[in-house]
Amino acid sequence: MTLPKITNKQTEILTLIYQFRFLNRTQIQQLLKHKDPKTINTWLKDLNEKQYLSRIYSNTIGANTKPAIYYAAINAIRYYKSLGQDNNIYLKKLYRDNERSQSFIDEQIFIADICLNFLEISAKGEINYTFETAAGVTSNPLYSFMEDLSPQLIFTKKTKSESKQYILVQLDSISPKYMTKKKMKNYIEFFFTNEWEENTGKPFPTILFTCQTMTLMIYAKRTMKGLLNDYQEPEDFEAWFSTNDKIREQGISAEIWE
Repeated sequence: MTLPKITNKQTEILTLIYQFRFLNRTQIQQLLKHKDPKTINTWLKDLNEKQYLSRIYSNTIGANTKPAIYYAAINAIRYYKSLGQDNNIYLKKLYRDNERSQSFIDEQIFIADICLNFLEISAKGEINYTFETAAGVTSNPLYSFMEDLSPQLIFTKKTKSESKQYILVQLDSISPKYMTKKKMKNYIEFFFTNEWEENTGKPFPTILFTCQTMTLMIYAKRTMKGLLNDYQEPEDFEAWFSTNDKIREQGISAEIWE
């Protein structure tokens, strides 16, 4: 099947959508480093009309002030397939993105905001961040051993004196508490497998748990304390917690982690 023609800049947008899954118009403009919102809107409108992107937007008062959110439509998936990604597990998930909950969409938008913060800090030169979103983790054979953990973000912070890696995991208020506990327990058990060190050749990363609410963070910290006690307090396992609101307000590199 011949896909509708699009520009090189529009293919860049498709690459960003693949990387982040859901992006709003403002984020797309920032990631492209483009100054003209009208041009961005023209490209997005065309991609929507050609069924490369689907659009989430509300005309109701209040909601209509928020930028539209975009995700992969059928022709974007066909485009990704044309790049030789037919058997990609992540790609198969995109078929159901029109059914995703608002909570899931908000999580992806949040991850994109964090990565924009990384790029902003890195542009200043003193600290450099590199990162892999869920798309990169799933597609990169290096991380195939982490398939069951489904991390939302793996990133490296480099300064002149050190390089340190982190895994960011989102905890949501919708999931039952036993699922939240299981997610944290999985990372402790992962620590004991030594798979990270064997596959990457690097020390085990710090795990950052982001929580949708303060109530959830209090529960998560208390639960983690109990789990670590059960596993006899492993010395080299580091887990820190913060809320999404604190990260949005102060940035991921601020002193907000507990």
